[in-house]
Amino acid sequence: MHISKKIFEKVVSTQGAFVEKLSKISAEKTARDFLSFEKPKEQIEIIRKYYPNLEGKRLLEIGSGLGVFNLVSRTVFGIDAWGVEPGGEGYGGSLKISHDILEENNLSADHILDAKGEHLPFENSSFDIVFSTTVLEHVESPETVISEAIRVCKKGGIIQIAVPSYGSFFDGHYACFYLPYQPKWLWKIYLKYVLHRPVHFVNELRTEINYFSVRRWVKPHEASGTVSILSMGDEIFRERMRTADFSDWAGLGKVKTAVNILRALRISSLVAWLLSTCKAFTPIILTMRKNT
Repeated sequence: MHISKKIFEKVVSTQGAFVEKLSKISAEKTARDFLSFEKPKEQIEIIRKYYPNLEGKRLLEIGSGLGVFNLVSRTVFGIDAWGVEPGGEGYGGSLKISHDILEENNLSADHILDAKGEHLPFENSSFDIVFSTTVLEHVESPETVISEAIRVCKKGGIIQIAVPSYGSFFDGHYACFYLPYQPKWLWKIYLKYVLHRPVHFVNELRTEINYFSVRRWVKPHEASGTVSILSMGDEIFRERMRTADFSDWAGLGKVKTAVNILRALRISSLVAWLLSTCKAFTPIILTMRKNT
């Protein structure tokens, strides 16, 4: 697997430059993180906790971004990986880059389609695993995306959706600590006058997403017996807080520093328990099994 210098520089000048304005993290670091092969490996290991035998299985990624997860899935793990990513400009330019990355690695770009999570172009029960990460907060209808993910998953399959919680104390897009459940107008004041960051991107974020809203969106499917919730990710959060064993992707270096301070004070487990009990952990890693 490889990423050419040309693609790296393209990501630096597009996604990297955009994120740098929001988070003050360098465009180069953002590009390295977005194009890292290690992050998809970590994500796949979390999926394997619930679906150990992935080789040859059909997996759909909702929101394929730059296509690196698809590349690693197919090349390293032998997964029949597919994806959807909307085309267009800005972040939409990810689709073209993802195709370039796959073709550069002698893989068909046809496995990543130009589509949105609200309208998946697949038949019912098409995939063994449906996966998405840091996408739900950007879509038009999170509830519809969850329903579509369940629809295209096979009986006995796994749906795993990782999403930041705005009922927590950190936002990764701006790489800043965050007051849970705060209204957008208050967050904009803080960003503009305290952190001196652009505020326009706040309007594009689904800040209503938290533990309780996700459970509410899943409840009809759970009540009908269509799915069973296996985890919301709180046990992964507690383990990360206890050990600080997580990568410093994007702005997570700030979180890791805070966690290490808590560990030095020997209160990280207590803080993790309190945040988990109050449902103030992040990210939410919703994992469901399809029953019917």
